[in-house]
Amino acid sequence: MSTTAGPVPGPQPGPVPGPPGAAALGRVEAAVEALNGVASLPLQRQVSVYADAHRTLQETLGTIEER
Repeated sequence: MSTTAGPVPGPQPGPVPGPPGAAALGRVEAAVEALNGVASLPLQRQVSVYADAHRTLQETLGTIEER
């Protein structure tokens, strides 16, 4: 007869440790990097890239204001 053990108690996985704001910085850097080649894209795609970057910056600044 076999018994199935439940989950083993212990620490649960959490966010990857790092300096405060590291995740936000990564998102901002990715948004800025996307702007580097925007001039070579069709106009509709340019608008999309600018909108994505704007949204990322707004969200990031919003988290800074919450602190």
